[in-house]
Amino acid sequence: MTHNKTLNPLTDEKLKAAFGAMAHPRDFRPFVPKEKAPASLNTSRRDRTDEVMETALIRETHDLWGALMAEPYKGITTDGTLCPPGRVLQPNGAPRAAMEEAAKALLAVLRPEIAAKIRFAADAPEWRRWHNMPVQWHRDGFGLEEMNEAERAATHALLAASLSRAGYAHLLELMEINRFSGALIGREKYLNENCYQIGLFGEPGERIWGFQIYGHHLCLACRLIGDTYVLSPTFLAAEPSVVDEGRFAGTDAFVENEDAALALLRGLDPELRRKAVTLNSILSADVPEGRRHWADSLHLGGAFQDNRVIPLEGVSASHFRPEDKKRLMALFETFFLLLPEGPKASRLAEIEAHLDETWLTWMGGYDDWAPFYFRLHSPVVLAEFDHHQAVFLTNAEPARFHIHTLTRIPEGGDYGMDLLSAI
Repeated sequence: MTHNKTLNPLTDEKLKAAFGAMAHPRDFRPFVPKEKAPASLNTSRRDRTDEVMETALIRETHDLWGALMAEPYKGITTDGTLCPPGRVLQPNGAPRAAMEEAAKALLAVLRPEIAAKIRFAADAPEWRRWHNMPVQWHRDGFGLEEMNEAERAATHALLAASLSRAGYAHLLELMEINRFSGALIGREKYLNENCYQIGLFGEPGERIWGFQIYGHHLCLACRLIGDTYVLSPTFLAAEPSVVDEGRFAGTDAFVENEDAALALLRGLDPELRRKAVTLNSILSADVPEGRRHWADSLHLGGAFQDNRVIPLEGVSASHFRPEDKKRLMALFETFFLLLPEGPKASRLAEIEAHLDETWLTWMGGYDDWAPFYFRLHSPVVLAEFDHHQAVFLTNAEPARFHIHTLTRIPEGGDYGMDLLSAI
């Protein structure tokens, strides 16, 4: 694991103040609450949602996100003007037969009252309803924790059929981390391996259909458009990213993303690195007012940001040396572990074809301890990585054991929207 490597000592006074109690950068143990949550907080997501909806912040967020979802879909742009890169509908090795078989098996075991809550038309606006919060708003439909054993097993079979073997294993890791997090703080009914919603869009076997799963630290939109497989947006996260006890002990999520990112930035020519780093620290006192969002932190492409304007910042990869571009592609690959072999190869080829149009933005340090955020942005991909402050633990500063990652297809490509006109 990364935290077993030889580390340079903490020397920066701000970092020592924030992380001096830690044995390594992913040591979350000093920030586990000394007392577990009272029983009044260890309620189901649906019950807890009814409670928090009484608070102004959650009510305002619910209403704002609802308004954003109601806007006509356009796509993420760099200046408000849609500039589609001309993506074409073509076979990319989609595991269509296996996905259709698994989806039909799920429909066969769903109780009618549940099917009525999770089935939508292929083009339903609910594609855009996903979010990362553990709450379960009424518009969120039905949760896996409310399913019976057969329904949950069939849901997992659909996920396994739709993802790579390593990708499905990663999803199980993140679900287990969610259960581990709930156990750490005494809120197992609220945070567990089943606190996600599933949605089925269209009829399996038709030209256009797909599914969506979302909840705390896991959001995926998977769509088949003809023989083209699209997985976007994706949101994968963990707090803490390390599991140090139980049957999943040894889990160290997102370490590949972090290592590849540091290798890229550290390997750049100093002048290029200077251009890439737009903010030297993401500790609380060093982030400009308004830049950090209470739910998304430094992410710009989070939930309900389908139409956000995100300018290009940092440094263009057109200036990278061949070895830098090789490291950049290695970093991109860490974001697409979930994709089956064919769609993954196709996606990476598409990204590489636009590599000279890719921009790297970095905020924070790049030593062994400093938390950081980075964004990779081109006409065909938006990838973000962010170290977060505590939500359920107690660290006041962003730390390397709380990680959020996100991928999107800008310029109208999320949910495969730009490909639908070719059907």
